[in-house]
Amino acid sequence: MEKLKELIHKENPQTNDMKHYQPKSKRGFWGKMGIVAIVSALAGGLFGVFLTGKPFMQANLSPEEANFFNDNAIDRGKFLELNRPVNILVMGMSVLPPDTKNAPEDAKDLGYLPQVNSFDGLSDVMLLIRFDPENNKLNMLSIPRDTRTEIEGYGLRKINSANRLGGAYLSAKSVSNLLGNIDIHGYVRINVLGVGKLIDALGGVTVNVPKDLKYQDDSQHLYINLKAGEQHLDGDKALQLLRFRNDGRGDIGRIERQQLVMQALIQQALNPATLARSPVIIGTIKDNIDTNLNLDSLLTLVNFGVQTNRSDIEMFTLPGRVSNGREYNASYWLPDEEGIDELMVRYFEK
Repeated sequence: MEKLKELIHKENPQTNDMKHYQPKSKRGFWGKMGIVAIVSALAGGLFGVFLTGKPFMQANLSPEEANFFNDNAIDRGKFLELNRPVNILVMGMSVLPPDTKNAPEDAKDLGYLPQVNSFDGLSDVMLLIRFDPENNKLNMLSIPRDTRTEIEGYGLRKINSANRLGGAYLSAKSVSNLLGNIDIHGYVRINVLGVGKLIDALGGVTVNVPKDLKYQDDSQHLYINLKAGEQHLDGDKALQLLRFRNDGRGDIGRIERQQLVMQALIQQALNPATLARSPVIIGTIKDNIDTNLNLDSLLTLVNFGVQTNRSDIEMFTLPGRVSNGREYNASYWLPDEEGIDELMVRYFEK
């Protein structure tokens, strides 16, 4: 167990704030009725989005790929109640014009490489989320993008290349294999442009920036300039925090900052006032999202998330270590199989 504690990075700087939320058992009748009303409103708004606009699914899955996810495994009971644990793979996509064959014309000949709204490139963020109604828990596992693992049909590579090689299916298959063939019931991909719009639509997020961050990359027009300390970030500044990686800590430093933003997003997104505006928010980012989850499944997971005590949300990082310069030509995150197995059994119930 001590080894597991050393291998798992649990960065929860905002935990004290989260514990002010009431646990489920203390919500009472009117609290539950309020949740029912909120999720009902969200259901209506989402249904409207599905009827009047483009559905969330942007990619086409083959029958074999669709069967791998088995979205129907997300059992639903009375009023979209989650009846069994499910695992959802969430990926953040940061895509430049050379990454995709379908780059828009206005992204060409600019003299720099802008972000484009596509799902074809490398996955910049990989997060496995377990929704566990049996223990009233939400467990989140960050998988470093440089993790060295077997990509089916392509050999040992960085796991973030799986999306470029075979889309969401190959990414999920690779994550499943890495974690001991754990079931993955669905996926969500969100383009980085959508993340910025989402944060702006939420009214920004309050984050404690760990230290001064400054970086400039003219080739991408990426300019990062953040001061240390607690502050309210709009979409652009939040993306600066998410994309910064020049602190000598590589993937692990980025994951810690991603978890900071994720905690702030959860706290903001599951606020009842925010949920009431969800249809409008979703309408602004729907073209930046790709998921195989149907409307019922999405609402079931949202309903569970709304009712989960913030102190029952835990974040982990894939056990492993950074390779040294003598081992490989490229830098990798080398997974620790024993530590992964322990983590899966304890928190993801492989």
